[in-house]
Amino acid sequence: MRNLVFFVLLFSLGCKSIDPSIKANTITVLPKSQTIRFEDVFSKAKPLNLSGEELPLAVYRVIPYEEGYLILDGKRQQVGLVSSKGVFKPVIHSLGEGPGEYLEIWDFKVNPESNEIFILDRKSRKMIVYSESFAFSREIPIKKEVAFTLLSFSFLNGNEILFQTSGSSGYKFLTYDILSNEFEFKVPIEKEFEGLGFGNDRSMSVLNEQISVVYPLGNKIERYDRFLTRKEDLFVDFQGFSITESELKQIANDQNRMFDLIQNDENKKVHSFLLEETTKHYVLSYFLGSFRNGDFLKSIIEKSTGETKTFRIVKIGDVEVDLFLIGKGRGDELIFTINQEKLERMSDSQIQALSKKLKTPIDQNSPLLLFCTLK
Repeated sequence: MRNLVFFVLLFSLGCKSIDPSIKANTITVLPKSQTIRFEDVFSKAKPLNLSGEELPLAVYRVIPYEEGYLILDGKRQQVGLVSSKGVFKPVIHSLGEGPGEYLEIWDFKVNPESNEIFILDRKSRKMIVYSESFAFSREIPIKKEVAFTLLSFSFLNGNEILFQTSGSSGYKFLTYDILSNEFEFKVPIEKEFEGLGFGNDRSMSVLNEQISVVYPLGNKIERYDRFLTRKEDLFVDFQGFSITESELKQIANDQNRMFDLIQNDENKKVHSFLLEETTKHYVLSYFLGSFRNGDFLKSIIEKSTGETKTFRIVKIGDVEVDLFLIGKGRGDELIFTINQEKLERMSDSQIQALSKKLKTPIDQNSPLLLFCTLK
């Protein structure tokens, strides 16, 4: 447990200086691979085993939709509708290169006003819009040189979409106005990150019109208002495991040097951050060391106190499980899934113990969702 130290920083990890009008805090996190008890992290949890005739092998993302949820399967090829009781039904499965078809679902969201479903397909360089009854509606083409810079998107309102970019375009954000059909780049990126073209689709969080972003090598959470005015920087100090400003300069916007740095298990660095936010917490997931042999860790940061909990594995009763954060539910509820491969390999006694602890029968051959509230 660490306390948040409040002070204004006159320097930045990966950024030469910051505007003194921007509030800046720092927090220290020890990226230690450890097992933590479920009840030490979550105050409550509601399990939901999926059922149906055409179940996905795994779940990649979940978002609330009407009385149930929309689910993106692990292969990112189809969207299914899940009832509050867990019944799964495929509703969008349009692989192809024609109108209304996609090669891969990179990200998807629901327009909060129209209830339309928007799908981003970077490979086909377009967004595809489906009606609330899941019928193909229209397409929004995206320029080739822009499409592969996009990491994720969210709605600021019913008529404005905000994309986070990898920064290789020279900017952090791209906005799209639905009514005028116009794209516009906004907020220049620091020179240290230009050209790296590296990032993921879970590094931007929008909560109550406040935007939080984290870059793969940045070691800080940047906070913006809906007008993209930067209001706050939360610097995360991973001690000797942080990528320093001098190391960023040595990369010199070279992809090969970047991968040499993050794939080194003798001198491990934290990188490739995923971000989710609730009213009271930030949830950071990231790699320590290489993608193959390093550790995939989670750090939960309490906003008011700066206290943190970092772990790799969660222990539910006597059963160790690998949790993946796959979405945010209603309110401050977070949605996790248990690593499906490990769930399938569990013994009968482990499944029985897990079922007893979660107070519901667990089918290890069906994706299991856990709707959790942080302590």
